[in-house]
Amino acid sequence: MPASAWRPWTRGTRRVLAWWFAALGDRHGWFAALRLTATTLGIGLLIGWGSTRYLRIITVEEKFLPKPVIEPANGLRWVQVKTTAYCPCAICCGLFSDGRTSINRDVTKFPYGIAVEPKLVPYRLMVDVPGYGTAMVDDTGGAMRQSAKNGVVHFDLRFITHSEARRWGVRHMYIALPANIPAASLVKQP
Repeated sequence: MPASAWRPWTRGTRRVLAWWFAALGDRHGWFAALRLTATTLGIGLLIGWGSTRYLRIITVEEKFLPKPVIEPANGLRWVQVKTTAYCPCAICCGLFSDGRTSINRDVTKFPYGIAVEPKLVPYRLMVDVPGYGTAMVDDTGGAMRQSAKNGVVHFDLRFITHSEARRWGVRHMYIALPANIPAASLVKQP
């Protein structure tokens, strides 16, 4: 049985390709090459134009929330925190992320959490973030460690979808943290 019998599309594909590249071999081959290039670019531009109609550009701006007027509860202290957001997708966490946090929590079972530098804020601390809710500190990351070296408390909030994380942007706010942790005694606090 010939190879084309079990692959019926092979004969048709070869005919189309033979017709498409036929003129490349004669003395007017430059015209065929020009036709091939122009058609390919045209199709690519149409596909690109057609797909960009549905993309939404989200502008992310930094927001600074003022310090609360009321005093925090007993044993807590207002700490200025830089908050960013991420999700467990390949864009935010990389291609080889395993879906687990630093303390081995599964992000599908616990979709919300906070990544920080554990030297400043200990793991398993429940924190109430305005606009986000109450979540557990369960992860860390390179950006948080770098911010800690510069004296900035950086919370990276975990969301379910990438669009939610992008919508959060970068926000600077005051969060009530226990007064006995290292983040509450940073020198850069206003």
